[in-house]
Parts: sequence; C-alpha cells; structure tokens
Amino acid sequence: MPGPESSTITAIEPQVKRPERVSVFVDGEFALGVHAEVAAAAGLRVGQAVDVAELQALAQSEELRRARESALQFLGYRARSRAEIERKLRRKGFEPDVVQAALAGLTRGGLINDAEFSQSWVRARTGSRPYGPGRIAAELRQKGVDREVIDEALAPVDRDVELDLALAVGRRKVEQLRGEDPPAARRKLGSMLARRGFSWEVCARVLDILLRSPEE
Repeated sequence: MPGPESSTITAIEPQVKRPERVSVFVDGEFALGVHAEVAAAAGLRVGQAVDVAELQALAQSEELRRARESALQFLGYRARSRAEIERKLRRKGFEPDVVQAALAGLTRGGLINDAEFSQSWVRARTGSRPYGPGRIAAELRQKGVDREVIDEALAPVDRDVELDLALAVGRRKVEQLRGEDPPAARRKLGSMLARRGFSWEVCARVLDILLRSPEE
C-alpha cells in the first residue's frame, strides 16, 4: 500500500487465473485486487493519483461486492429472511458494517422482504400436507422474523381455516389408525396434530369429528 501521501496507479492488469478480476499496481507495486466491475465503477485508470483513503474505500467496495454476491448465491436456492442472510454473511467472516450495507442494498432492491418471505412460507406450509399456525410461527421465529411480521402473515389462517387444515391432515391419519382401539387412536391422532402445530382447541375438535363413537 502507498504511504499517506498521494501516489499513482501505474498498472491495472487482468489476473491470469481469475480474468474477471484485476490487479491494481501503485507506484510500480501491487496494491490490491478487485473485481473488474468495482474498478470500472470507481473509474480507475493508469496515471490516476490515489491516496490510502481512496484505496481503502476501493477495498471496502470490493468486500461489499463479495458480500452481495455471496448473499445472492444463498438466495438462489430459495427465498430467505433477512436474519438468515445476515447469519450466513457473518459466518463467512464479513465485517458487521459490510454485512449491514449489503443487506440494505438487497432490501432496497426488493431481494430481501421479510413480509413477502413469511407470506410465501405460510402458503407453502399450509399446502398439501399442512402444518398448524403454531408450528409455522415457530419456524419463522427461528429464521429471525419479527413477531409482528409473523402475525400479519398468519392472519389469513383464522380458527376456521386452521380447523379445515387439521381435518385434512387428520383424515389421512385416521385411515392409518383403522383397527386401533379408540383410546390409542385418539392419543396418536391428537399427538400428531399437536406436533404439527395445531392448537389444542382445534385438536380436540378434530378428534370429536373424526373419532366419534358408533353410538354418536
């Protein structure tokens, strides 16, 4: 790195093994390597005067680009919550200020949106083999989503909807319990519904509907 006084960029050369990156030489010595996009955005050119602060800013821009690229790769598999992406970037060793800058940029670009993520998660988890709101809320909390956002995403799953979802799951389970004695069947069905996150009130209602005695 050059000293505190202004120095001069003497060469900008593509790297042999990673041609998408360039090596920047200052006063004839290697100063740092950055992605070609970062160099272009900064307007680097041979003969340009630079100081330490400018080179540090360039290095930070490169770190931010790397953090954003890492986050986009993570998002490429499926949608993620903001907290999931933050944890991922921190585990990769990015500094907190770089992580926050990357998250802010992705949020502005609409690539991170906890409300949309939560709504999508609720739709997926109330699909063909649904889970109850308790289980879904716990999963979203684990992903770092705020309680207010979770509550809003789960608002469409009112008690009537929850009952319908639990009945759909319960009917499949009842078929597997044919031949079981009634107390065992009630216990197994109730436990399964509770594990899937349905409220006790809804569980009890499903048991009453699906496991009525012959006299009823």
